[in-house]
Amino acid sequence: MIVTFYFFISWMLIGLFLFNRIHQHASVKEVTLLILLSCLINTHTYVGLFDTFKWMKTTTDTKLFIAVLIYKNIAVPLMVSIFTLMISRSRWNKKILYFILFNLFICSLDLINVSQGLYSFKQWNHIYTFLYFSIFLFGLLFTLKWYRGLDSWSRGESNVVD
Repeated sequence: MIVTFYFFISWMLIGLFLFNRIHQHASVKEVTLLILLSCLINTHTYVGLFDTFKWMKTTTDTKLFIAVLIYKNIAVPLMVSIFTLMISRSRWNKKILYFILFNLFICSLDLINVSQGLYSFKQWNHIYTFLYFSIFLFGLLFTLKWYRGLDSWSRGESNVVD
Protein backbone atom coordinates (compact mmCIF):
# COMPACT_ATOMS: atom_id res chain seq x y z
CA MET A 1 0.00 0.00 0.00
CA ILE A 2 2.71 2.51 0.96
CA VAL A 3 4.78 1.63 -2.12
CA THR A 4 1.78 2.48 -4.29
CA PHE A 5 1.29 5.72 -2.36
CA TYR A 6 4.87 6.88 -2.95
CA PHE A 7 4.82 5.69 -6.54
CA PHE A 8 1.70 7.83 -7.09
CA ILE A 9 3.24 10.81 -5.27
CA SER A 10 6.39 10.52 -7.39
CA TRP A 11 4.47 10.43 -10.65
CA MET A 12 2.36 13.36 -9.52
CA LEU A 13 5.50 15.34 -8.68
CA ILE A 14 7.06 14.48 -12.03
CA GLY A 15 3.87 15.75 -13.72
CA LEU A 16 4.01 18.97 -11.71
CA PHE A 17 7.66 19.36 -12.59
CA LEU A 18 6.94 18.93 -16.30
CA PHE A 19 4.08 21.42 -16.03
CA ASN A 20 6.45 23.88 -14.37
CA ARG A 21 9.06 23.27 -17.05
CA ILE A 22 6.57 23.71 -19.91
CA HIS A 23 5.69 27.22 -18.76
CA GLN A 24 9.36 28.25 -18.85
CA HIS A 25 9.75 29.28 -15.22
CA ALA A 26 13.25 27.87 -15.07
CA SER A 27 15.96 26.90 -17.49
CA VAL A 28 16.95 23.30 -18.09
CA LYS A 29 20.28 24.00 -16.37
CA GLU A 30 18.55 25.30 -13.24
CA VAL A 31 16.18 22.35 -13.09
CA THR A 32 19.03 19.90 -13.55
CA LEU A 33 21.10 21.62 -10.88
CA LEU A 34 18.24 21.56 -8.37
CA ILE A 35 17.27 17.93 -8.92
CA LEU A 36 20.82 16.57 -8.90
CA LEU A 37 21.91 18.64 -5.92
CA SER A 38 18.80 17.82 -3.90
CA CYS A 39 19.13 14.11 -4.69
CA LEU A 40 22.83 14.19 -3.76
CA ILE A 41 22.29 16.04 -0.49
CA ASN A 42 19.25 14.02 0.61
CA THR A 43 20.73 10.63 -0.24
CA HIS A 44 24.03 11.37 1.48
CA THR A 45 22.26 12.80 4.52
CA TYR A 46 20.27 9.61 4.95
CA VAL A 47 23.30 7.38 4.47
CA GLY A 48 25.92 9.59 6.11
CA LEU A 49 24.07 10.86 9.14
CA PHE A 50 21.05 8.73 9.86
CA ASP A 51 22.63 5.33 9.20
CA THR A 52 26.08 6.16 10.59
CA PHE A 53 24.92 7.72 13.85
CA LYS A 54 21.90 5.41 14.16
CA TRP A 55 19.45 8.30 14.51
CA MET A 56 16.82 6.39 12.52
CA LYS A 57 16.30 2.70 11.99
CA THR A 58 15.11 1.85 8.49
CA THR A 59 12.89 -1.16 7.94
CA THR A 60 14.24 -4.47 6.72
CA ASP A 61 11.00 -5.51 5.01
CA THR A 62 11.54 -5.53 1.24
CA LYS A 63 8.30 -3.78 0.21
CA LEU A 64 8.68 -1.09 2.82
CA PHE A 65 12.34 -0.58 1.95
CA ILE A 66 11.36 0.02 -1.68
CA ALA A 67 8.98 2.71 -0.42
CA VAL A 68 11.82 4.27 1.60
CA LEU A 69 14.03 4.35 -1.49
CA ILE A 70 11.30 5.91 -3.63
CA TYR A 71 10.65 8.47 -0.89
CA LYS A 72 14.25 9.55 -0.29
CA ASN A 73 15.60 9.27 -3.86
CA ILE A 74 12.66 10.44 -6.00
CA ALA A 75 9.85 12.05 -4.03
CA VAL A 76 11.86 14.28 -1.69
CA PRO A 77 14.29 15.67 -4.31
CA LEU A 78 11.43 16.43 -6.69
CA MET A 79 9.33 17.98 -3.93
CA VAL A 80 12.18 20.16 -2.67
CA SER A 81 13.06 21.22 -6.22
CA ILE A 82 9.45 22.14 -7.03
CA PHE A 83 9.05 24.19 -3.87
CA THR A 84 12.44 25.85 -4.45
CA LEU A 85 11.30 27.01 -7.89
CA MET A 86 7.90 28.09 -6.55
CA ILE A 87 9.45 30.08 -3.71
CA SER A 88 12.15 31.65 -5.86
CA ARG A 89 9.71 33.19 -8.35
CA SER A 90 6.96 34.42 -6.01
CA ARG A 91 6.38 37.48 -3.86
CA TRP A 92 7.19 37.60 -0.13
CA ASN A 93 3.72 36.75 1.16
CA LYS A 94 3.52 33.71 -1.12
CA LYS A 95 7.07 32.69 -0.23
CA ILE A 96 6.08 32.37 3.40
CA LEU A 97 2.92 30.47 2.43
CA TYR A 98 4.88 28.04 0.22
CA PHE A 99 7.46 27.54 2.97
CA ILE A 100 4.75 26.66 5.50
CA LEU A 101 2.99 24.42 2.97
CA PHE A 102 6.25 22.62 2.18
CA ASN A 103 6.99 21.95 5.84
CA LEU A 104 3.44 20.78 6.54
CA PHE A 105 3.63 18.43 3.58
CA ILE A 106 7.04 17.05 4.60
CA CYS A 107 6.06 16.62 8.25
CA SER A 108 2.83 14.85 7.30
CA LEU A 109 4.77 12.48 5.04
CA ASP A 110 7.18 11.90 7.90
CA LEU A 111 4.28 11.02 10.20
CA ILE A 112 2.94 8.61 7.57
CA ASN A 113 6.38 7.01 7.24
CA VAL A 114 6.72 6.44 10.97
CA SER A 115 3.17 5.16 11.35
CA GLN A 116 3.57 2.73 8.43
CA GLY A 117 6.85 1.42 9.82
CA LEU A 118 9.21 2.64 7.09
CA TYR A 119 11.59 3.83 9.76
CA SER A 120 11.63 4.52 13.46
CA PHE A 121 13.33 7.27 15.37
CA LYS A 122 16.18 6.55 17.76
CA GLN A 123 17.73 9.95 18.47
CA TRP A 124 15.59 11.94 16.06
CA ASN A 125 12.11 13.48 16.10
CA HIS A 126 9.71 15.46 13.93
CA ILE A 127 11.12 18.83 15.03
CA TYR A 128 14.54 17.77 13.73
CA THR A 129 12.88 16.74 10.48
CA PHE A 130 11.31 20.20 10.23
CA LEU A 131 14.69 21.84 10.87
CA TYR A 132 16.53 19.55 8.44
CA PHE A 133 14.16 20.20 5.56
CA SER A 134 13.98 23.94 6.31
CA ILE A 135 17.77 24.21 6.14
CA PHE A 136 17.75 21.98 3.06
CA LEU A 137 15.22 24.25 1.31
CA PHE A 138 17.09 27.43 2.26
CA GLY A 139 20.33 25.90 1.02
CA LEU A 140 18.77 25.10 -2.35
CA LEU A 141 17.25 28.59 -2.57
CA PHE A 142 20.66 30.11 -1.89
CA THR A 143 22.27 27.81 -4.47
CA LEU A 144 19.66 28.73 -7.09
CA LYS A 145 20.14 32.44 -6.41
CA TRP A 146 23.92 32.02 -6.63
CA TYR A 147 23.64 30.03 -9.86
CA ARG A 148 21.34 32.61 -11.48
CA GLY A 149 23.80 35.36 -10.57
CA LEU A 150 26.68 33.30 -11.87
CA ASP A 151 24.82 32.52 -15.09
CA SER A 152 23.95 36.17 -15.76
CA TRP A 153 27.52 37.22 -14.91
CA SER A 154 29.04 34.78 -17.39
CA ARG A 155 26.72 35.77 -20.24
CA GLY A 156 28.69 38.97 -20.76
CA GLU A 157 31.90 37.09 -21.42
CA SER A 158 32.78 35.45 -24.67
CA ASN A 159 34.67 32.24 -24.15
CA VAL A 160 36.20 32.16 -27.59
CA VAL A 161 39.85 31.28 -27.72
CA ASP A 162 41.84 33.24 -30.30
